[in-house]
Amino acid sequence: MIRTVLFALLILTAGPAVSQQNGAIPNEICSEAQRGADKLDLRRIGPLLEGSWTETAVGIGATVGVHRNALEIVYDRMRNRLYIAADGMQIELVPVRGGNRELRYDFVKGAPMDPSMFAIEPDVVEWTFVLGCDIGLAPQFSWHIGSGARRADGIISFFSETEAMGTKWNSGRGAREVSLSKR
Repeated sequence: MIRTVLFALLILTAGPAVSQQNGAIPNEICSEAQRGADKLDLRRIGPLLEGSWTETAVGIGATVGVHRNALEIVYDRMRNRLYIAADGMQIELVPVRGGNRELRYDFVKGAPMDPSMFAIEPDVVEWTFVLGCDIGLAPQFSWHIGSGARRADGIISFFSETEAMGTKWNSGRGAREVSLSKR
């Protein structure tokens, strides 16, 4: 009887400690970013991001509808570069240096995008809190394809090895909120 009571007390007192240890999933992406975006080690983070991803892109502002795409993130070990590969094209993901930008940052103009373009404002703070990653420290990458009147740009913040968020837009003022999940 005493042995049973002692065993029950041991289980009750050890339970919270065990659950805290198992509940904390290490986030390699954010732990890398704690050193700052300028010191991002792409040789370490690239292999973590490499793989098959699903993109959900919801139209915002004048852009309507939802696009779902399958894409690959490819890490080129020889060149130490990260790419998005889809539909036979490969676009480089360029690390954002000098501190993170707004998820709707126009790299061509070098300023945040005009808020009048957008119908909604995502609350990324809540999402990053759940994923254990500070939005100001999440590894962030930009990309672009084309030029002039046929240019498309995007920005992606990786919150973990399996989740990312961003925005993409084109020269025709179309824009989409992007959510990426690793398959």
